[in-house]
Amino acid sequence: MPDPTPASSAADRPPLATLLEGIERARKHTVWTLVALALGTSLCWNRAGAIYAFLARPLTDALVARGQDPRLVYTGLTDPFILYFSVSLFGGLVLALPVLLAQLFVVLAPRLRARRLLAAVAFVGSATGLFLAGLVFGYEVLLPFVVAYLLKVGSAFQHAVTVRDFLRFAVRLLLALGVAAELPLVAFAAARLGVVNARQMLRVLPYAVVAAFILGAWLTPPDVLSQVLVAVPLLALYLIGIGVAALAGRGR
Repeated sequence: MPDPTPASSAADRPPLATLLEGIERARKHTVWTLVALALGTSLCWNRAGAIYAFLARPLTDALVARGQDPRLVYTGLTDPFILYFSVSLFGGLVLALPVLLAQLFVVLAPRLRARRLLAAVAFVGSATGLFLAGLVFGYEVLLPFVVAYLLKVGSAFQHAVTVRDFLRFAVRLLLALGVAAELPLVAFAAARLGVVNARQMLRVLPYAVVAAFILGAWLTPPDVLSQVLVAVPLLALYLIGIGVAALAGRGR
């Protein structure tokens, strides 16, 4: 007859052993994430010029439409190399995102056993889709609008847009919108874990409005229209998150 008493339990383990095990587990997940990021960046390095041309298209198309030279300038000898490495890293991050999310799922749900594979696939698929949706919105809607607005403001001057400034602005905007698009999924997970509920999220809605406009002001030029164009989708995502949290709370 098997002994009902387990050989060892988490409660009987020394705190140092638990800590070391956690550090080792985190190290393994970090290594896999870094390997995926390095491979993705390496793959994108061979297409760095095409990735840059794609990211810069909202600006270059707008310049061509205005009859201006679409070529951007650089002021430092190493700027082109930094540019291509940065766009390769950005592309590598997008390619490695499913691996990063899978590692995050394993860390956040180490004790989940029943239907674990299905839950992992759902989490990774949903998070990746939301992130890409945020990127698409930023690239197709917000970035062209902001570029056209800034060119109109500076129409009285001779432009000399540097590749470094534009890349920093574009990547920051796209990444921020990609991360913000994860809000409904974060709300769902938090509600399922009992960390937050829809009523609590609704109670802090006024603060969410202020935060959305602050983020809009940080990401866009200091004009009301651009801030609204960013803040409204963020608020819509927050309201969707409230609805998702309500549904998740009922399923607990």
